[in-house]
Amino acid sequence: MFGLYEDLTAGLSVPLVVYNNPGTTHFTFSDELYARIGTLPNVTSFKIPGLPTVPDEAGARVDAIRSLAPEHVTVGISGDSAAATGLNAGCEVWYSVIGGTLPALALTITRAAQAGDTAAADAESQRLQPLWEMFAAQGSLRVTATIAEHLGLVPPASLPRPIRGLNVAARTRVAQLVEDLDLRN
Repeated sequence: MFGLYEDLTAGLSVPLVVYNNPGTTHFTFSDELYARIGTLPNVTSFKIPGLPTVPDEAGARVDAIRSLAPEHVTVGISGDSAAATGLNAGCEVWYSVIGGTLPALALTITRAAQAGDTAAADAESQRLQPLWEMFAAQGSLRVTATIAEHLGLVPPASLPRPIRGLNVAARTRVAQLVEDLDLRN
């Protein structure tokens, strides 16, 4: 895996976010791999998967990854349902699916965590649990596209092929979530 990133960064002229996505790749970065990749040119951030739900354990994991990387490399959380946990644990970045579609919602969680109000960040994330469950069941990209379509931010059938939108029942459920959770920005 290190060789892949070594080859990639050898000809790279733009910043690189390195995404550890074991759910898709079936490969998990070791701490040694984080440390080695962090030394490569143009690597600017690690996008890490979900963290332990126990706050002290999450903070320890973020601190461990950060300690392996050069100072200029940030640690960012992936997965919107894990955002409050990651930001409260010290991640500097949230790689969000909903941030572009529902910016006020993303800012509520982010600003609370940045202010050290972990309870408020956690409470907002808990309020959104039905949305996170929909993400898990249908895929965050497809659900977020449906939200954008429902809110009139993009035209219907906005996803590029071959990605298919949600079926009618799931679209109806997403529309109800928009109303129930007051997701209109």
